[in-house]
Amino acid sequence: MRALILLPLVLTACAPRSAYSPPPLPVSAAWQGLEAASTAGEVREGRWWEEFADAGLVALVDEVLAVNGDLAAAGYRLERAQLANRLAGRALLPSASASLDSAASAELDGPGESRGSGASLGVAWEVDLFGRLAAERDTTSWEAAATGEDLLATRLALIGATVTAWYQLAHANERVTLADESLGYTRRALQLVQLQYDAGAVSRVELRDAGQSVATQEAARTQLVQAQVESRNALAALLARQSYDGPELPRLPRGGLPAIDPGLPAEILARRPDLAAAEYRLRASLASVDATRARFYPALNLTAGVGTASDSLLDFVENPVASLGALLTLPFLNPERVRLSVGIARADYAASAELFRQTFFNAVTEVSSLLSQRARQADQAEALVRSLEAARDAEMLYERQYRAGAIPLRSWLDAQERRRSAEIAVTDNRLARIVNQVTLHQALGGDARTPV
Repeated sequence: MRALILLPLVLTACAPRSAYSPPPLPVSAAWQGLEAASTAGEVREGRWWEEFADAGLVALVDEVLAVNGDLAAAGYRLERAQLANRLAGRALLPSASASLDSAASAELDGPGESRGSGASLGVAWEVDLFGRLAAERDTTSWEAAATGEDLLATRLALIGATVTAWYQLAHANERVTLADESLGYTRRALQLVQLQYDAGAVSRVELRDAGQSVATQEAARTQLVQAQVESRNALAALLARQSYDGPELPRLPRGGLPAIDPGLPAEILARRPDLAAAEYRLRASLASVDATRARFYPALNLTAGVGTASDSLLDFVENPVASLGALLTLPFLNPERVRLSVGIARADYAASAELFRQTFFNAVTEVSSLLSQRARQADQAEALVRSLEAARDAEMLYERQYRAGAIPLRSWLDAQERRRSAEIAVTDNRLARIVNQVTLHQALGGDARTPV
């Protein structure tokens, strides 16, 4: 009897709970040449897209967050994970059951009939001697927390996709406008050459050059119109619609982009929901190791019933020492099976830890690359603006010289093409800087803590 009393204590000592310690994530004081300390402020964790000062964009983001199916599905996944965690917690408490039954019988060769009815109430409880149920509850708890971060990650991704699609449509609209302006200008040039050709002042080669330039721009315009269609379709999908007919910008904004100061790398990346989810799942993996180990320990099941033949719980309350031996269920304890099963769980945890570390450093390098790209794109923007100014001046000079008969038509057409290319480069750079801004906010977890 003394051995039975000591058995749970011995087995409990053999099944300690694993202590969690975050994987080491060293980050240097200087982050890719950037100052680690911040004096200019911090990245806004709230509605950062409002910094673009675009009321149409703000309204669009709010609508997407209200109707998007991906976000709704992520919310239901969170609800399911929370319910699963509550269900796992219920396993730690006694459960009650009740049943009612009635029956009637009659003899085949006689008029007699008998009736009977019964009722029973029962209580069952598995005492969590070795922490298996608690470990399983912890696993579901960490998974629920990770699923909550998944919801935030989905929300952040949707906001980024909406802002990007909004400005991609503005970019497409601006490109179509530029193409129309340039095409109109080139058609007028073709009319001039046609008049000169009719008068015998120029050769057929120049007429064909001018016509070829018009046709090339007309073909390019069709691709720009398709870009408009695809951008509108992207917004329609985000809004769970078949088509988008809402407001849109005629061109990209010309103002400067909001400032972003990175602050401390580790503090910034702690806001990222994908990293938070990865760490929560790492902790769930560790709890799973404890649950796997505890499954090989005895289970103490207590039951009691009123109106039934089961009264183990009442017996245990009246005489726990005498009842303990009968209530302990010992599974087949194979030491090698225990070692292998726990080893598998530990290997899963070790793999999760390495993946978490790699995810962290991938995030660090992503932010570093985006910050460097942001600086390079700003420098590029200044150079492209100077290039466009020079191209416009050159085109004007070439036009004057052509009209004066000093240069052939091809020189003027080439100058027009260089001006168009410079306009496109400036517009594309402006969109690239906006996309970089949006991606950087996502990489910094800029909206991760905003309540949903």
